[in-house]
Formats: sequence, C-alpha cells, structure tokens
Amino acid sequence: MLSGIADASARGVIKLTKVHRLTLIAAGYLFALPFYSVWLFLEGVPQIYPVFWLVIGFHVPLLLWANILTVEAHRSSPLILTAPYLSLTPAFLLVTAPLMGGGNPTWLGGAGVLIITIGLYILNSQNGYGGWFEPFKNLARERGSRLMLVVALIYAFTANLDLIALRASNEAFYLLVDHGFVGAFSLILLLIYLWLGRASKKETSPRGSWKALMLYGIAGATASIPQMLALRWIPVVPYVIVSKRAGTILFSVLLGFIFAFILKRPDFQSEKEDLWHRVFGVSLMIIGMVVIILYGKA
Repeated sequence: MLSGIADASARGVIKLTKVHRLTLIAAGYLFALPFYSVWLFLEGVPQIYPVFWLVIGFHVPLLLWANILTVEAHRSSPLILTAPYLSLTPAFLLVTAPLMGGGNPTWLGGAGVLIITIGLYILNSQNGYGGWFEPFKNLARERGSRLMLVVALIYAFTANLDLIALRASNEAFYLLVDHGFVGAFSLILLLIYLWLGRASKKETSPRGSWKALMLYGIAGATASIPQMLALRWIPVVPYVIVSKRAGTILFSVLLGFIFAFILKRPDFQSEKEDLWHRVFGVSLMIIGMVVIILYGKA
C-alpha cells in the first residue's frame, strides 16, 4: 500500500514540474541513493552471485526507458487517459512471472489478481470520460495512452527481474546499484543531449526545481523500499504488484471520500460523481484481495 501511495505522489510531481525529463529522472534517482546507502550500512553487503550483474544489465536500460516514457506520457496526456494502463501490469505478470521465475500464483490467486485488475481499471475509467471502454479508444488518438501501455508491458518484465536480483543479493544493495546506474545513465544522456544541441541549458537546469526533484527522489525511494521488502515476504510478483497498484487507487479514493463526505470540502464534491461506479470498482478490489489472502498460497 505504502509503495502505491508513494508511486502516486511521484506521478503528481511529474505533472507539476516542467524541468527536462532527463533532469527529473537523474535527480530523482540520485536523491534516493542516501536512503539506500543507510539501509545497506545497517544490513551489510551481501554475497553477490554472478546472475545479479546480468539482471542489472537488462533491468537498468528497461527501467530508464520506462521512466522516460512515463514522464512523456503524463506530460502529453491527462492522468485520466494514462493511469488506466498501469492497471494492466498485474494481468501481464500472470503470463511473464511463471516464465521468468517470478512465482506461480495458484489458479484462485490468479483469479484474485484479475478481479483486482478489473476493479482498478473500472476505478481508473470514469463514466464522464466516455465510459469504461474509453481507454481502449484513446490508444488511437492519445500518444500518452500508447506510451503508458508500453510502460505497463515493460514493468511486467522488470518486476520479475527485481525478484531474480534480490535472490542474488539483498534489497539495499540491489536498489543502491540499480538506481545508481539509472541516475548516472540519465545524467550521461542529459549531457549528450546538451552536446548535440537537442536540449538547452535553461531547459535542463534544475534551478528553481530542487524541492520538487528532492520530493521525486523521496517518493521514488518510498515506493521502491516497501516493494522490495514485499518481494522478500511474498515472492510471487503478481501479488506484490497488484497490491501496489491497489494501494495507489484505494488511498486516492479514500482521501476523496473523506474530504467530500466527512469534511465536506467544496473542491472535493466531484468525488460524489459516479459514486456507485467507484464503489463497484473498490468492492471488486476488496474481493480480489480476500481471494488472494485466503487462496493465493502456492
């Protein structure tokens, strides 16, 4: 849940800042490194198996690509048109996880993942924006929607690589090395962009955006650490990722309901719109979680 909440906060920073995407990614990942360094100091350097470095070689470029596409998607299209596609990652994981060693959900556990995915999708697809099937229509006309579909597919591979890397090291060392390389390569790409004249110094300068960049880094670390710990406790990748996505949505919906119904804030009255539509989506997510908890053990 905490991972999902932090992930949602990071996406908000993407929308609110105008700094170049590579500056945002580089600073965000580099600002997260002190958290991982302290954690590694407390945990200790683990034994590193050779497969770890092979995973890093695949994971770093994929994660960097996913981050670039995510920033582009969120900045080119409204969140309501891009967010639904991340809900598809758990469904993709039902195919990739067994093939990549990311754990084998039971049949009922897999059904729970699909139920939650449908609930997530319903919550992300507002009736006011053309109905539940509108996100599919947006693929043809919205660049951001197409980019996020690719991101959802990339995460269906990187999440499995996370588990493989953790088995070959530990959480703190993996995050420090992996995210350190992503931040470093983002910075190198940024310098290449400047050298080739594809971006200006003003566009790439972090001046005036330091608070947002630090917040992005903190949100990134807060999203990553619980996810890695969850993979240690529940080494079935689809269960972990669907819980992360569910946490993002449930927290957002809960806050909206509190502000609208309890605090009666006028700027949150729109949360009352499509109420049964949202209650139905949340109910499906809760049912899916109960199914996973009761029947998801392999």
